[in-house]
Amino acid sequence: MVRHYAHAMPEIDPDQAAERVKKLIIVGDNRLKQGGDDKYAKARGTFEQALRLAEEAGIDERFRPFIERRLESVDQLGPGGGSYT
Repeated sequence: MVRHYAHAMPEIDPDQAAERVKKLIIVGDNRLKQGGDDKYAKARGTFEQALRLAEEAGIDERFRPFIERRLESVDQLGPGGGSYT
């Protein structure tokens, strides 16, 4: 049986979602700074999570440019990109 939890969620408070998105962006930035072999994958996952939450809360227009720039940076710096590591 497949469950669709997104439909079961109560309406997302935009202010609370905005705070959570901001925190996720900071976590993603910190993951890039911390290093490790999988730092780019972890950062990408965190930024993607932030974007999904922003979309679900209807606040993506506010955060999308910031998150997309970070995702582009991960692509450029990560494995196969123009990495300086």
